[in-house]
Amino acid sequence: MVITAPGDTDNMSVHDLIEVRLDRHQAQLLAMIGRQQAMDPEGQWPVWSWVEYQAKANGMNDPRGVLTSLPRVGGSETIGPSYGFSSAVPRILAADTRIALTVAAAVAVEEQRSDLGIPFLMVLRHMINMWRSAPRFPNEVAEVTLTSEALQQALPHMRPRIIRLIPGYFSCEPFLGGSHSRQQDGSWTMEVRDTVMHYEHATDLLGYVREACGRVRQVRREVEKDWGIEPAEPTQPLDTVRHISASRSALLLWLWHQKQHHVPGEPMPSVLDVLLDERFAMDQGVRFTDAEIDRAAAHLEQHALINSGGTFDQKIGPVVAEITVAGEDCVENYNGDVSAYVHQKHSGAVTFHIATNTGNIAANSTAVTQHSVTQDAAGPAKILAAVSLIRQLAPALTTDTDQQQNLLASVDDLQAAAEDSTSDGVAVRHLADGVCSALRNLTQAPDVQRLALEAVEQAVGSL
Repeated sequence: MVITAPGDTDNMSVHDLIEVRLDRHQAQLLAMIGRQQAMDPEGQWPVWSWVEYQAKANGMNDPRGVLTSLPRVGGSETIGPSYGFSSAVPRILAADTRIALTVAAAVAVEEQRSDLGIPFLMVLRHMINMWRSAPRFPNEVAEVTLTSEALQQALPHMRPRIIRLIPGYFSCEPFLGGSHSRQQDGSWTMEVRDTVMHYEHATDLLGYVREACGRVRQVRREVEKDWGIEPAEPTQPLDTVRHISASRSALLLWLWHQKQHHVPGEPMPSVLDVLLDERFAMDQGVRFTDAEIDRAAAHLEQHALINSGGTFDQKIGPVVAEITVAGEDCVENYNGDVSAYVHQKHSGAVTFHIATNTGNIAANSTAVTQHSVTQDAAGPAKILAAVSLIRQLAPALTTDTDQQQNLLASVDDLQAAAEDSTSDGVAVRHLADGVCSALRNLTQAPDVQRLALEAVEQAVGSL
């Protein structure tokens, strides 16, 4: 994470890094930086003078321009935190500046996932568990620390080289870089901050980066308010359809969070209070209006995703509400994507039965009755994402070659079924159960095992 000040106009400011599609030169620059760090014996990120020279040697005319063009959340003109694919700020770039990649780069550049993205996510999950289980005392502030030795014991299959780099990885991420000390032998001690709990529901890289971008936007808006700076107008035309859909998801996600802290007997929350939570108050850089949240509440109530606690004549939706079991299912298995959940719920099986026929079948032919089974695309997509994650985690789950081969064979079968449009949900669930069974037998790395199991179980829940 970088703190920017008025006048920083280096980077293209965007709302969310996971929505970005890098061009060829941007992806090449990030990949080159990552490969060099992976080859360095100490895992150090390269300095800018080397990056610029090597990029030009590979035919890139303007490496600095490419670095400058990399998008950032909160990257221009105002004060506050920002987050991008690299820690570097071109405005203050020097020849000896080390160009480090962030976890967001591991989403954009696939080859960065094994050495950067997946290890970071595994350590983050371990830190979250540490913070949850830390002892609390009434007269003391909880202090949680992690050492490289303890991390190696908790994640025995993580390479020692990667473990040495963990404090540096966390220092580039929003609000996670606690103080740390390092000994001459490379061992370290690092503070585990309570901010890790902001990411307790981020079970994959996309979820983490989405939450990180949201945190940066929230803090940045608070800083701008303190400085009396007006929020910048969006640079792109508003996608109205997406904006309305996002308002429904935002309200549902916010009500899910409210339920986690709800005390029995307390009144239901006011739906308009979602606008006070910066994590859910805007889309595409534009804040939701009262009317948009009102319409969103009406839509969620219509589809039984929320229960109404009361309405006013001038409102079309409930003014106070709570999430239903169906709404929780939408959040937990569809990441709050209301449209996907409603579509899956109401899409019945479409069947096509073709009678015996020796010639061409014409449209509207009276000799044809249709009988075929199709499945919604949302479920298979999540299955394939879980398959990809397990393949990346396999070396950390077990070093036993036979166990890895058995696991990957089960994963291959599951992928084939998910990609086969004729497979039904029962067959896919059966194969997913087989993958989960194989995962439960791999107990040497509990945090990694839990991450893999959660991915499969959530994917199966979307079928």
